[in-house]
Amino acid sequence: CSSATIDIDQNGDDNLAKSYSQYTNHSGNQSSINQNGNSNVAYIDLDEDDNEISITQTGDDLEAEVYMSGDDNVYTISQSGTGEHYAKFYAFGDDSTWTATQSGSGDHNAYIKSCNNCNNNDATITQSGSGNKDGDIEFRNNPSDNSTVNLTQSGDGAHVGNVRVEQGNYTVNATQSGVSAKSYVAVFDC
Repeated sequence: CSSATIDIDQNGDDNLAKSYSQYTNHSGNQSSINQNGNSNVAYIDLDEDDNEISITQTGDDLEAEVYMSGDDNVYTISQSGTGEHYAKFYAFGDDSTWTATQSGSGDHNAYIKSCNNCNNNDATITQSGSGNKDGDIEFRNNPSDNSTVNLTQSGDGAHVGNVRVEQGNYTVNATQSGVSAKSYVAVFDC
């Protein structure tokens, strides 16, 4: 596979979209899923080379997952509207950007997990609107350097943030605002 572009666009009812790619022989992949309403689920699993991933969901029972390896990647999940917002990234690689943006009403859950020698990465979770918020960012089992972790939670509902970074040089920013209960845990094993 030398190049692949996958675009999926769905508007209503019981939506489900998946995008897969094989591990070997990739170069310039892109994948995009855009869903608007009802029981949305999106899943992307791409490996190696210059992949660029984007999932956009608006409304209802939102869920999105990205599994990825490779360098120089841009991973984006954006969820808005009313529903149960769930976003998960599990990725390996250097020089990549992970962004989860969740807004609207309903619970907001976002997870970014990275392992194995991941350097120069930016991981960002932004959650706003009404409903409880849970944001977890982990760089585990890896001596990583020059990575940035941003966790921002605002609006109504309880805010829970967990940041865990191990072995390396990180910049960590955590901001929580609103009138409800707020807590965060930061674990640094350097």
